Amino acid sequence: MKKTILFVALLGIASAASAQLSTRENQDTRYKFGGRPVAGDMALTFGLTINNASFGDSTRSISVWNRLGRGNLITAKKFIQDDVAVRAGIRLYRDSRSVKVELDSTAQLGNTWSEGEYKMSSREYMLVPGIEKHFSNSNIFDVYVAGDLYLGFGRDKSINSYTNRVSQTASSTMTTPYTIVGLGGVIGFNVFVLDLPVSLGVEYGLSAFWQLGNRTKVEVEELDGDTYEYYTVANDPFTFAPASNGYSSAKQKYMTMNTNDQVRIVANIYFN
Repeated sequence: MKKTILFVALLGIASAASAQLSTRENQDTRYKFGGRPVAGDMALTFGLTINNASFGDSTRSISVWNRLGRGNLITAKKFIQDDVAVRAGIRLYRDSRSVKVELDSTAQLGNTWSEGEYKMSSREYMLVPGIEKHFSNSNIFDVYVAGDLYLGFGRDKSINSYTNRVSQTASSTMTTPYTIVGLGGVIGFNVFVLDLPVSLGVEYGLSAFWQLGNRTKVEVEELDGDTYEYYTVANDPFTFAPASNGYSSAKQKYMTMNTNDQVRIVANIYFN
C-alpha cells in the first residue's frame, strides 16, 4: 500500500513539472542595434593613428591625438545638437629639475669653484578645439565631417652657473621657445556596436602644421663680468661654414601638409 501511494505521489510531481516545462516561454535573445547619441550626450574619444602618430621635424616630435600613450592629448566631445558635436583635446606638460651645491673649502681645496647651480624646465600646452557635422540618421552607420584647430606653446630652458673662490660667477642660460599652429579637416564614419554606448570608426583627411621659433638663445656671463648672447638651431644645416659661437640672429619655421596625414581608427564611449 505504501509503495502504491509513493508511486502516485511521484507521478503527480512529474506531471506538474512537465506542465511547467511545456508552458515556459524562451528568453528573447534578439539584440537591438544602435546607441546613437543625441543632443546633450558626451563621449570620450580614443584613436589609433595608423600612418603618422606625431607631428614635428627631426628635433621635436609632438603627439596630436589620444592613443592612451604618455604625452597624448586628452580628447572628448559633446553633442550640442543631434547632428552637431563640439570636440576638444588638451595637453599639459611640465618637467623641471633644480640642483644647488656647495664645496667645502677644506675638503675640496684643490677646486677653484665653491658653489654651483643647475636649473632645467620644459613645458608644453596644447589646446585643440573642433566641430563635427553628422549626416546619417542611421542607428548603425554614421558619417560626418570635422575640423580641428591646433594651438600649442612650449619652452625649454636651462641655467648652469658656478661661483669661484673669490665670489666671481659664470653662467650660461639656454632658452628655446616654440609655437605650434595646425589645421585639420577630416571625413569620418562610425559603426555603433549593438545597443552599447560604443562606436568604432575611421577618420581621414587633410592636415597642416606649422612650428614657429624652436631656436635657442644662449646668454653667457663670464667670470670677469662680461656678457654676450647668440643663437643656435638644432641640426644646423649650414655645415659648410658653421658659426663657432652661434649666430647673432636666427629664425626658424617648420611646416608640413599632406592628405591622409592623420588616418585614425577611432573609438567613442558615450555617456550623459
